[in-house]
Amino acid sequence: MKKNSILLLTKDAMCTAYLPCYGNQFWKGKTPNLDELVEKGTLYTRFYTAAPSSNMSYLAMSTGKYPYELDISTYVHLNKDYEGVTMFDRAKEKGYECHILWDDAWTPDIAYCRCYGEGTVFHPIVGLRQGVGSHYKHEGFLVPDDEKVKHSLSMLREEMDKISSTEESVFLWIHLPHVINGRVGFGGDIDVFDDVIGMMREYFSDNHIVISADHGNMNGHNGILGYGFHGRENEIRIPLITPRREDLTVCDKLMCNIDMYSILFEGSFPERDYIFSDTAYYAQEHRILNIVKGKFKYVYHKKDGKEELFDLWWDPNEQYNLISDIHYDEFRKEFYPASEHYFYDSWDQLPAVREDFRTLRTSMWRELSDREKRKRKIRSAGGKAYRKLRKAIHK
Repeated sequence: MKKNSILLLTKDAMCTAYLPCYGNQFWKGKTPNLDELVEKGTLYTRFYTAAPSSNMSYLAMSTGKYPYELDISTYVHLNKDYEGVTMFDRAKEKGYECHILWDDAWTPDIAYCRCYGEGTVFHPIVGLRQGVGSHYKHEGFLVPDDEKVKHSLSMLREEMDKISSTEESVFLWIHLPHVINGRVGFGGDIDVFDDVIGMMREYFSDNHIVISADHGNMNGHNGILGYGFHGRENEIRIPLITPRREDLTVCDKLMCNIDMYSILFEGSFPERDYIFSDTAYYAQEHRILNIVKGKFKYVYHKKDGKEELFDLWWDPNEQYNLISDIHYDEFRKEFYPASEHYFYDSWDQLPAVREDFRTLRTSMWRELSDREKRKRKIRSAGGKAYRKLRKAIHK
């Protein structure tokens, strides 16, 4: 494996709150490899995923497109490969062998993405992950097991020795599970994650290692556990640590993982005026769209048309919705001027901010066409109804 080989190391559902370089106190002092990469590199504070669920995020990262830009209406197995150029295709054009290493449990999910290009070599490891929570129903309570941790690291080492035996330049994406086998709970294996980083530093130069996540995890934020359905900051703002860029130790640019190719292979870090992060594809009723621009974040709930607006600088925990100048007190059953109940120094700016976000939403919003709706009816119909609808759609 040549010295210019590149590693993208991500961890599933890893929110910034889990890492000491983003302020976590429990793991402080227990992640020496991560800390050294951060000290030598650049830490990004406003890096967002295009979707807070794995397969949608993989697609965005690989294709360089937001979910709404893809010809996918719902979360289903795809019947063909992505027809555009992917990050892996472009890496091959640059002369890299492309490899993906992850837990074998993700292998069936390839059908939800089909965005990995031709010739990419997969390295599925059986038993790398510890299933937890909604991903693993079981009786009783899990307990940590250091022997399982050692076995997990041993399996990684064995697979890395195979990958490193090539004499070519390698682009390797390692995607670690929610919880590495032997540990319990989201965020409970960060020291093991650091051990993995240390192992990878034996195979790759520090100047060619990028660390990130596919999405985050609610982690109790707003009283919610899990991920995928809310779009709050803990879900969509994710870690990014790269080799030193632009002589910056910390970068506050607004960035998105649809630009991962540029980050990995061009050393460029496109700053975006705004980013979109979608919890679902455009035809799904539970879709929640998040738009971040400047210090503001706008949230739109497709199901009921509810809107939310947060000033992330003023209110980083997204506690008070600024979408209206009027506040309804549910206990007193009265309406009041919100500015008299909630101190905020920029009420006069909000009408223009709201209008700006609504314009952005309208510019990208997409619904099922009439033809798509008829096709859906045909799929669910049978017998005479099927033939009648099929005849109607071809009129």
